[in-house]
Amino acid sequence: MLARVLRSGIVIGSILFAVFQLVLPVYAFLPAMQARALHLGFMFFMVFVGGSLRRADKAGTALNPWRVVRDLLLGAAGIFIVGYVFVNYTAISHQYGIPSGPYQIAFAFMLTLLILEAARREIQPTLPIIALIFLLYAVFGHHIPGTFGIPRYGLETLAGHLFLTTGGIWGMLVGVSTDIIAIFVFFGAVIFATGGGTGFMRLAVRLAGRFSGGPAKVATIASALFGSISGSASANVATTGSFTIPMMRRLKYKPEMAAAVEATASTGGQIMPPIMGAGAFVLAELTETPYLEVIYRALVPALCFFLAVGLGIHFYAKREGNVGLPRHELPSWRATLHASTFFLVPFVVLMTWMIGGYTPQYAAFWATIVALPLSLISADWKMEVRNALPQLKSAAVNGARQAAVIAAISASAQVIISVIAITGLGVKISTLILSVSQGQLFLTLLLIAFTSIVLGMQVPTTAAYIMAVVVGGPVLITFGLQPVAAHLFVFYFAILSAITPPICGGVFIAAGMADADWFASARIALKLSFAAFFVPFVFVYDPALLLYGTFAEIAFALLRTGTAMLFLAGGLMRYWRREIFALRRALLLTAGVLLLFPLPVLSLSGAALGVVLLFV
Repeated sequence: MLARVLRSGIVIGSILFAVFQLVLPVYAFLPAMQARALHLGFMFFMVFVGGSLRRADKAGTALNPWRVVRDLLLGAAGIFIVGYVFVNYTAISHQYGIPSGPYQIAFAFMLTLLILEAARREIQPTLPIIALIFLLYAVFGHHIPGTFGIPRYGLETLAGHLFLTTGGIWGMLVGVSTDIIAIFVFFGAVIFATGGGTGFMRLAVRLAGRFSGGPAKVATIASALFGSISGSASANVATTGSFTIPMMRRLKYKPEMAAAVEATASTGGQIMPPIMGAGAFVLAELTETPYLEVIYRALVPALCFFLAVGLGIHFYAKREGNVGLPRHELPSWRATLHASTFFLVPFVVLMTWMIGGYTPQYAAFWATIVALPLSLISADWKMEVRNALPQLKSAAVNGARQAAVIAAISASAQVIISVIAITGLGVKISTLILSVSQGQLFLTLLLIAFTSIVLGMQVPTTAAYIMAVVVGGPVLITFGLQPVAAHLFVFYFAILSAITPPICGGVFIAAGMADADWFASARIALKLSFAAFFVPFVFVYDPALLLYGTFAEIAFALLRTGTAMLFLAGGLMRYWRREIFALRRALLLTAGVLLLFPLPVLSLSGAALGVVLLFV
């Protein structure tokens, strides 16, 4: 009985959450703090009220009444505090960050702890622990001597900053989650619930299934399409990997290769326009750049990444003798086009509105509205009205769950950014990086790349990017880099933490699904994803890869980088018309590296060396 009541409550709450997030950016003009308070209220409801139910379902056990009561109390506390902010918004806006009594100080720290607990439940505890360390730094940092010491901040000052201003918990990240990310999450949930996931798979199999290494290429295409919407490498691996990994294993792929392909493609999906997970929205907000320009600049580097992955898979398949899928297992073009309509139509609407100059959230609203009637149609284009309500209910529940996770992550990261802002820690770390690098751009890039990977270990991509870019972004911009280039550099290395040992969440999940050795899988994943380590350096030194510059400059950058990906993929996978060994492999890698330099002499030398190796 209790489980049934909770389940019904989750469905109703999810539907209300979906309606609120779909209508808010288009027709509901609420003040920023009120809208963000409602957003976090729904987050608390989904995380705490549904928490006991999800744990019981996962474990296959009955509900524990005491845990249910505890979770309901935590959820009620969070909803009460954000409700207080919503109702008293006008008075709070005139307090200018000064608490009016001890109860507001208590509310501030209670809300902060509830946010960290919500994030701990939904993701790994790393991010909440980092946020807690930052809070302790704000409270006790005045005891630290030297550069990293800070003035003493009383609890009243910290509480006022966190709770009563839009520089605290109600800051920009929670605003992006409220106004933009959530509506795209529900948009993606509707697409997959109404058949878009089937369309992704059929299109990928039809396009790449019959070629050498076809199953791995199918995994790459499907994971790129799904990952662009999901924004989570781990979620992407768990979703598309359930199909692609068994398919690769059935066709005699080594378990480590199957796991590496899925982890690499799922990670790369987050850099693939047009959606790029949640990263593009945050990047656009932080750089004050139009969203369309962000995805325009990010397109070529993303294509270079997937070109390198595809070439690596192709060379590996040639070397190992892996073949494509049998012809009878390929879906017909008719079935493929039918299934592809479920995501192509909403995507066309989305891009049409955005190219027309409308905001991303307005475009997502109409794309979602167009996708809703597709729930009445099966993948074979037959009317199935009775399946519509279950599909839409699934979309609402899954979308609400994902939106709540992102809201918890955003709010936790916002706590970190608030502390960095009030203590000036970002400036201190930036100064330290410049001091260590002695003002040399290349060494600075290496330090920031390493910092981004470390911060991203067991931390969701968006949060890792935000923490790293607060420190590294301003440093890179002082070297004269375009803001988009500086932020994309950090973003690339933040996502690479999902496949970089020793803590590589995407590889761990994929290796478990493939019954593979995780370290061997990670080693292959690094070879497949090498472009993501090189390309950011390329576009920093040659902005033409981000489509800045003349047509000739851009064409030269594209040709040079694409050829470099070819040579490097061949060298790393030990195949160049046939299996190659130490000397030829070293020469091929040298040719690829030379092509990465924007100097014509070095690029031409690398191209000549590669051509000689091709024919000699």
